[in-house]
Amino acid sequence: MLSGMKESLLVDVFWHASFFLALSALVIPTLRYFKIPIALGYLFAGIALGPYGLGAVADQFPVLDAISLKDTAHVKILAELGIVLLLFVIGLELTPRRLWQMRSLVFGLGGVQVALTAAAIGGVAFLWGNAAQVALLLGLALALSSTALVTQWLHEQKLFVTHVGRSSFSILLFQDLAVIPILLLLTILSTGGEGDIYQFVLGALLKMGLTVFAIYVIGRVVLRPVFVFANRHGGSEVFMALSLLVIVVSASIASIAGLSMALGAFIAGLLLADTEYRHEISSLIIPFKSMLLGIFFLSFGMGINLHFIGEKPLWLILSVIGLMSVKGAIVFILCKAWKQSTAVSAETAILLAQAGEFGLLVVGSALSVGLMDETVGQFMLITVGMTMLLTPVMSPLARAAGKWIESRDSDQEIHVPDETQKEGHVVIFGFGRVGKTIGETLSKEGLDIMGFDKNADKVHVARSKLSPVYLGDAAKKSTQEAAQIDKASCVVVTIDDATATKNIVKAVRNINTTVPIVVRAHDEDDLQNVIKLENVEVVAEHILVSSSLSEKVLQRCGYTKGAAS
Repeated sequence: MLSGMKESLLVDVFWHASFFLALSALVIPTLRYFKIPIALGYLFAGIALGPYGLGAVADQFPVLDAISLKDTAHVKILAELGIVLLLFVIGLELTPRRLWQMRSLVFGLGGVQVALTAAAIGGVAFLWGNAAQVALLLGLALALSSTALVTQWLHEQKLFVTHVGRSSFSILLFQDLAVIPILLLLTILSTGGEGDIYQFVLGALLKMGLTVFAIYVIGRVVLRPVFVFANRHGGSEVFMALSLLVIVVSASIASIAGLSMALGAFIAGLLLADTEYRHEISSLIIPFKSMLLGIFFLSFGMGINLHFIGEKPLWLILSVIGLMSVKGAIVFILCKAWKQSTAVSAETAILLAQAGEFGLLVVGSALSVGLMDETVGQFMLITVGMTMLLTPVMSPLARAAGKWIESRDSDQEIHVPDETQKEGHVVIFGFGRVGKTIGETLSKEGLDIMGFDKNADKVHVARSKLSPVYLGDAAKKSTQEAAQIDKASCVVVTIDDATATKNIVKAVRNINTTVPIVVRAHDEDDLQNVIKLENVEVVAEHILVSSSLSEKVLQRCGYTKGAAS
């Protein structure tokens, strides 16, 4: 009998695993073909296949039983793994250097946005008759936007290099950081022991501190040598296993301590963020994260009661409009206060007006522990879901609004405004194919850039995406003054002209004798005089291309990546 139970359980597990893999294999290519965000596709699938969709009529039509999802237990386990991996990847992105470079926008703009939005939404929820703790959770949950949807849009449109990308990503970074204390607050509020609440809070904070300290110390002592050993003597499968092991162990330690598994995974990501293996680990984990995060959206789609929409359609529509209007207005005002242009402020406000996946997580968790009334929880889940469903429509509108506002002032489109004061920025002379790629990479790492090109078409294309690029000949003194080279942290010259490049480098060195200069060259022979200057690095294209091609050939011939390099 016991053997039969084990076999039944095994069959059940394999069936659910097969179902989710088949769903991923079919849904993801279809969504990408129609350019629909994957997260929303899974949300729709959860609504359609869940207990309030096909599951509700599966008993009358047995043929539907095979493709419906009525048991949410297995889905919730995989959904939680998706959140764990998402927090790990977020931790992996949050290097101290990046946070320091973007500190004003992340902790200033992002922090004030979360505080003001939470206060506004929480206040409305409290006046609407919700308990103080429910209003607080709703305010914090709905203050967060969708990292998954917005970052996907920024990546697809190559907007990370722009002011919109920097401001949006900075706010999202702080929101991601805020998830950890919000989850801790949720744990505290769900205790139910009113008399011992202060003791519990102190105990929870103490446990959190000890757990973070333990994971950090163990990670700093053990992780780097273990990864070095695995990289030298193991293959890619060993590296993947080790990466997953780090996540599992950190999440387990946090869980044993009574904290969120996501917190442990987040700390593990932070530990690995400053190592040389950060990008390799990220490339291995992201496919798992994307699939399991999709199942997270699937699980919440399953929990949405379709009958609720039919009962209160007007209130739901008004709530969606009200939520997006409040969030958008606050983001716009704050962006203007942080001296962003009207075009950047408007586009950022529209992009971040929706609620996000962490809002779903907080509301769903509050429902499961009994903190929130079922009616209120269902209403808010559907409201959050509807704002996310509108995001694919709102994102192109945000892009169009930014372009329209920017085009209204053609003078500012090609000249640096006098009040634009820079410090610690990277100047890029030449914003063609190479310069644009460099700018995007630097912006993703949190660096502030200022680009110049004498080709008006290239400048207009860049500025149509609200990139900080201006019309100017780098050989002219007026352009060099506008670039504020005396305050720059680095100067990059990507111009495809050896003679002009030499003159620009000499002019830069006359203005700032210490600033690092990185120069693009077809051949090192073209810039022999420049190479002799102090703190000037020349990157020859033919060496990089030939080295990369040689490595690919060696790999195709059976050599390992380490041997090929």
